[in-house]
Amino acid sequence: MSYAAYKMMHWPTGVDHCAAGFVTHSPSDAAAFFTAATVGPGPEGDIDSAAAASRPRRLGPSPNLVVAAANVLEVYAVRAETAAEDGGGGTQPSSSSGAVLDGISGARLELVCYYRLHGNIESMTVLSDGAENRRATIALAFKDAKITCLEFDDAIHGLRTSSMHCFEGPEWQHLKRGRESFAWGPVIKADPLGRCGAALAYGLQMIILKAAQVGHSLVGEDEPTCALSSTAVRIESSYLIDLRALDMNHVKDFAFVHGYIEPVLVILHEQEPTWAGRILSKHHTCMISAFSISMTLKQHPVIWSAANLPHDAYQLLAVPPPISGVLVICANSIHYHSQSTSCSLDLNNFSSHPDGSPEISKSNFQVELDAAKATWLSNDIVMFSSKAGEMLLLTVVYDGRVVQRLDLMKSKASVLSSAVTSIGNSFFFLGSRLGDSLLVQFSYGASKSVLQDLTNERSADIEGDLPFSKRLKRIPSDVLQDVTSVEELSFQNIIAPNSLESAQKISYIVRDALINVGPLKDFSYGLRANADPNAMGNAKQSNYELVCCSGHGKNGSLSVLQQSIRPDLITEVELPSCRGIWTVYYKSYRGQMAEDNEYHAYLIISLENRTMVLETGDDLGEVTETVDYFVQASTIAAGNLFGRRRVYGKGARVLDGSFMTQELNFTTHASESSSSEALGVACASIADPYVLLKMVDGSVQLLIGDYCTCTLSVNAPSIFISSSERIAACTLYRDRGPEPWLRKTRSDAWLSTGIAEAIDGNASESNVKRVPLSPQGSADHHNASDSRLRNLRFHRVSIDITSREDIPTLGRPRITTFNNVGGYEGLFLSGTRPAWVMVCRQRLRVHPQLCDGPIEAFTVLHNVNCSHGFIYVTSQGFLKICQLPSAYNYDNYWPVQKVPLHGTPHQVTYYAEQSLYPLIVSVPVVRPLNQVLSSMADQESVHHMDNDVTSTDALHKTYTVDEFEVRILELEKPGGHWETKSTIPMQLFENALTVRIVTLHNTTTKENETLLAIGTAYVLGEDVAARGRVLLFSFTKSENSQNLVTEVYSKESKGAVSAVASLQGHLLIASGPKITLNKWTGAELTAVAFYDAPLHVVSLNIVKNFVLFGDIHKSIYFLSWKEQGSQLSLLAKDFGSLDCFATEFLIDGSTLSLVASDSDKNVQIFYYAPKMVESWKGQKLLSRAEFHVGAHITKFLRLQMLPTQGLSSEKTNRFALLFGNLDGGIGCIAPIDELTFRRLQSLQRKLVDAVPHVCGLNPRSFRQFHSNGKGHRPGPDNIIDFELLAHYEMLSLDEQLDVAQQIGTTRSQILFNFSDISLGTSFL
Repeated sequence: MSYAAYKMMHWPTGVDHCAAGFVTHSPSDAAAFFTAATVGPGPEGDIDSAAAASRPRRLGPSPNLVVAAANVLEVYAVRAETAAEDGGGGTQPSSSSGAVLDGISGARLELVCYYRLHGNIESMTVLSDGAENRRATIALAFKDAKITCLEFDDAIHGLRTSSMHCFEGPEWQHLKRGRESFAWGPVIKADPLGRCGAALAYGLQMIILKAAQVGHSLVGEDEPTCALSSTAVRIESSYLIDLRALDMNHVKDFAFVHGYIEPVLVILHEQEPTWAGRILSKHHTCMISAFSISMTLKQHPVIWSAANLPHDAYQLLAVPPPISGVLVICANSIHYHSQSTSCSLDLNNFSSHPDGSPEISKSNFQVELDAAKATWLSNDIVMFSSKAGEMLLLTVVYDGRVVQRLDLMKSKASVLSSAVTSIGNSFFFLGSRLGDSLLVQFSYGASKSVLQDLTNERSADIEGDLPFSKRLKRIPSDVLQDVTSVEELSFQNIIAPNSLESAQKISYIVRDALINVGPLKDFSYGLRANADPNAMGNAKQSNYELVCCSGHGKNGSLSVLQQSIRPDLITEVELPSCRGIWTVYYKSYRGQMAEDNEYHAYLIISLENRTMVLETGDDLGEVTETVDYFVQASTIAAGNLFGRRRVYGKGARVLDGSFMTQELNFTTHASESSSSEALGVACASIADPYVLLKMVDGSVQLLIGDYCTCTLSVNAPSIFISSSERIAACTLYRDRGPEPWLRKTRSDAWLSTGIAEAIDGNASESNVKRVPLSPQGSADHHNASDSRLRNLRFHRVSIDITSREDIPTLGRPRITTFNNVGGYEGLFLSGTRPAWVMVCRQRLRVHPQLCDGPIEAFTVLHNVNCSHGFIYVTSQGFLKICQLPSAYNYDNYWPVQKVPLHGTPHQVTYYAEQSLYPLIVSVPVVRPLNQVLSSMADQESVHHMDNDVTSTDALHKTYTVDEFEVRILELEKPGGHWETKSTIPMQLFENALTVRIVTLHNTTTKENETLLAIGTAYVLGEDVAARGRVLLFSFTKSENSQNLVTEVYSKESKGAVSAVASLQGHLLIASGPKITLNKWTGAELTAVAFYDAPLHVVSLNIVKNFVLFGDIHKSIYFLSWKEQGSQLSLLAKDFGSLDCFATEFLIDGSTLSLVASDSDKNVQIFYYAPKMVESWKGQKLLSRAEFHVGAHITKFLRLQMLPTQGLSSEKTNRFALLFGNLDGGIGCIAPIDELTFRRLQSLQRKLVDAVPHVCGLNPRSFRQFHSNGKGHRPGPDNIIDFELLAHYEMLSLDEQLDVAQQIGTTRSQILFNFSDISLGTSFL
């Protein structure tokens, strides 16, 4: 029996839902923070206060942004940067940042907290009652009918569950009315005044969540939580309204409207359903009904309703006060309804009206609004993001409370969005599953400002793909020339009592982007541009990268992902036995260069018993003899003070440039021993003008510098002399940052020093896995006794590092901080498994660096030849000077490079011999309608059609067709940019379905040939029999030939060619419901065997002479090919019905398993066991494990696992499956041995109860196989869920030891198994 582990490696990035609200602070907190800063400069003349004083008041306090991507929940704060005003008083774009709009020069999203939940978020809203001193609560809905409310808790600096509401299980079974599957999970909406929330579950059950009255919350008033922070909205109770009892059949949407004393819920529902074939006779089937919700009486009388709405109405928007009422959004029209008035607007020629209705105004351009997302920019302007990625602005023109008409106008093009929300009154956020999500600032009447296009098409190269720090450094003029089209967006409101100017103008600027690599349709595994052919073992893995098809339409792109960083090497030298390296600045005279771009002056290299000093000018020259550095012994640390200073084993020297100004020796205190002998320094931490030294005996000394005399004096901090414990690690922290958090928690006496005496008193087992983080990012523990810091809390953040090693007690410091390496800041962890920990938007992004094995020492280097680069020394004794590859964005779970394609990528494969990537791309092309129809239909019907058509204006109508081509891309070696080497176009209406590299045995020449095989299908509507083509291309070997590929074979076949593969030199083709095996003569394919598949083959996999294929409805089939009888015979199949998405073989030693993923987001592992009784004499595949992943897996890739030190090392033939899903997540399914499985499975069962799960979700029920109402026999539970096991390391040390003891093992054994599996699967 073989067992498997499921492990996510790259979490979902496609944004499904977003909402805005004051979650982490109340509106009054934010306002107080702004106004406090404007009173006057602080004690040090704070930069913040000056900036806030110049901030225009329109901004106001800005709310948080809450984002949900599949099962990941993230809370962001919006940080706006104000433009500095110059003497003239006018704000000018400063050279350091983007264009200025409303006094803001830039804004970015900063992460507050994030969680990975055991369940996908179906819908999300923010409950807020609008009070100045109350925070908002996040309400999340999960399948089938679970609702959880979360509020922000300052004590843990994170979200805490405030209430949970579940309408599942036996006592609520009657709500389903016998139905097993529902198309949508629950939808949740909030009352604008926070009095209640409503969730629609099971299609027709409305759950009303009643909010607690202020002062009657569940927490008693005397409890300290209320005094400490502003309270959040709480849900007190809930009850159900059965909408069937109100004669509703099909609810499409609902919304709370403004302007009533009690909450009023408007429901859009369809009385008698219609369908496409009946629209001629039955078209106005929808209606809206408004219910007044009286929560105390649990009554809900209808107060008004409106009928005869179009059948394609799908969305309600509540109009903000003072207008109130609702907008009903249909595919072809928009209707406004309130208790007193109504009006509507036609969007195109397809909208129809019931007889006798008044004349209706038409929009002046044609647009379809189905599947549009909307948000209110102001009280009368709503912005739509349409399905084509256009932004439309709808103005509600009103007088008093009477709406006169609706005006629609086109604005910009933007990303194809899945959710939009306004954040405060100057930003909105476009969340997208298909492209990068954008934070956009908008402004009215800023006509002087240049407009920026929101299209990802051109601006992505400029704005979206650069890391934020670089984007700020670009001078705005060169950015704007590329992207802007200076067109004004003007609303011509002729009768507009509500508009201040006759033509309001709105301008936009993209301020930030969250990267998204989903939906991953397909990917391939190829060599990187800077791969090292000589690498061995684990280092060899960082030669590879994943090239993925992601995005759709104009947001389609190629995402190149790497799990580990491989730096670009500038130069390397051999340097044995190095202990540490440092670089220091030195300017011979002040002001020769800008401060933030200063070059390093000296490189100091500490060897075992001496020290080298090199000058870092145009080249590195050794100057050891000419400087006053202490070079006779090794150096502990070196850094910059007011002069230049450095510490060696027995003392400290201060140098100005190369001349010594002061020398210090350290002695022990007389109290400890009678003779005061010299004492060695173990490590040092430098924060100008202080130096903190940790001595060999575990005591601490502080050197305090004096700016006037440029000298140091020794001072042992008093707290530590008294304590007898040895100090394990210490550091100095200097508080710089956007909101200096130490200043907020300190009394004024401390403001001037800016240094924290931070100590870790408990020298417990050091655990490198986590960096304890304060609210904004320092890594140290404080003495709780220090009254000045009593408000300071530390918060533990989990980061995904796999480095576990025994750290020697007196080891060199392993953490090196860097401020600017290629525009990023963070820490570098040296050691046996080195890793970069980059701080991007206050979030730790961990990227391992495997390519050189263990790293001894690391430092940054910035000089003429190496701009913002770094130096490190490997354990083999090589010193390497490198830079980060600049094409990649590191603010993602894995470093990513996005290559825009301006089309939808479908499938990609890799040709290893020439490092080429053939890729299927479809581009939408607009064609005249008559051309499209004539090519689709038969000749006779065309004549009839011509007579009908020519009279009308239908000739001018157009139709959008996807045109397919296969592009062959190559990654250019030096620059790292992608080039299209060749393009193979398809015929009209021919869709390329599959592209693969196949190796065929040429029966004429008796040689193997490597060819490119393409399978296509003609899509001509349902009246024409399906046809397809098989195309074979050969690659030319010579360099200078014109054509990279030449067609060697092409043949039409009956049925669509959906998959191709090579089987022992033969070509296996799936065309329609038939699979044929062909041999290749060099000019012709001849069929030698066939097998009849049920419906349509989705995927083909081959191992040796075994074939596995997945069918679109009929699950998987397992065939074998016998050469002598030349027959494809069925070994076994799965008799269940399963809509396959992807299939692959899982190999564990000599055990072969078959893996399939399906449309219900499950993964099943089958095996073939003809000797077992239940396999029906071998006809039936048996289930080995089944598991709910929670995402559609579209591709499996089989990769050999790396050998590890564990018990499993005797099995070399182990393969794991790397998979990608439609949410942008990547993970793997890896085989594990039985002993490890049993241990981790018992730990997994323990953790279900031992850990408080976010939102109270149960991981076991989430991972249960979802059959969606179809009959299914439950299979065994033989899979390990690493998403749940990850919680083990976040428990406190006592709990970890406790849990390990309860399941009969040790903590170190569990952690060893964890690192074993993560090492074995570090493929990239």
